[in-house]
Amino acid sequence: MNDKVKQLALSLWAEQSQRGISPDEVDPDLIEEWIANRTYPASVLEAAADGDVTALALVRAEAGLLPLV
Repeated sequence: MNDKVKQLALSLWAEQSQRGISPDEVDPDLIEEWIANRTYPASVLEAAADGDVTALALVRAEAGLLPLV
């Protein structure tokens, strides 16, 4: 998993935490576990990190966040 994917995942997790969706504080050491708990394949997160708007909307919606900001 590349840094771009991890950075996107960390920002999603941070936004969840800020909005009270995730009770956990963001811990970069646990990002792979956070990613593993998603309901979509890792390829969707990779596509979102590469700028695929449809994939980004999907990963944000699955995280309980507004699809596009």
